[in-house]
Amino acid sequence: MKHVLACLKRADRDFGMIRDGDHIAVGLSGGKDSIVLLHALRLYRYYSGLSYGLTAVTLDLGIDGEMNTEPLREYCGNWDIPYHVRKSDIADVVFHIRQEKNPCSLCSKMRRGMLHELCLELGIKKIALGHHREDAIETFMMSMLLEGRISTFSPLSWMDRTDIVQIRPLIYVPEQKIIEVRRKLELPVVKNKCPMDGHSKRQEIKELIQSFRSVADEPEKYMLLALQKTQNYNLWDKIKRRPGE
Repeated sequence: MKHVLACLKRADRDFGMIRDGDHIAVGLSGGKDSIVLLHALRLYRYYSGLSYGLTAVTLDLGIDGEMNTEPLREYCGNWDIPYHVRKSDIADVVFHIRQEKNPCSLCSKMRRGMLHELCLELGIKKIALGHHREDAIETFMMSMLLEGRISTFSPLSWMDRTDIVQIRPLIYVPEQKIIEVRRKLELPVVKNKCPMDGHSKRQEIKELIQSFRSVADEPEKYMLLALQKTQNYNLWDKIKRRPGE
């Protein structure tokens, strides 16, 4: 857990994610990333000396019946963290009405929109999401290989339409550390019933990145470094003149 908290502190320092007096909604999906995020933010209050409130929020996507949120509710209750669940028809829209061939993108947008609506109803203007180091790298690779862009999501974003600040405090944490912490502390998870779990483009990109280990010991480490060195890009300009021309 010390490594996770050290990475969280670094992300907070680099991007100014958390301020004294904040109230943060944590998007609690039921997976390992979001429960480790909630646990880490709970501990970080004491580690950092900052005073901020926490509320956990879950979207029930309506996949294969009602989501079992009791393990999450019990965890939040044990630590006096307010917990809110919002039921939705996202799964029905994505898989049955729209019948999306690549449903993950639309699902992500709809989930984000509903989370923001719930935060506004609760009067909360900052939301924390559980994306980790590999998520950022995979998004970068997907953007480059599938869209022809060099891009990934931001550790901190301000949504001008809703005036909500979105933060990703685990952005420096390796996924393997999250897996280890979740298992060691026996934090509760809810099984992902999404039919795309393990069969998405993101999963294919994850496996591609893992294959890079045949040529580099820690490809994720150096890919993350590349994302941070924004002043050192050597990309093409269509017109590049010599000084003085």
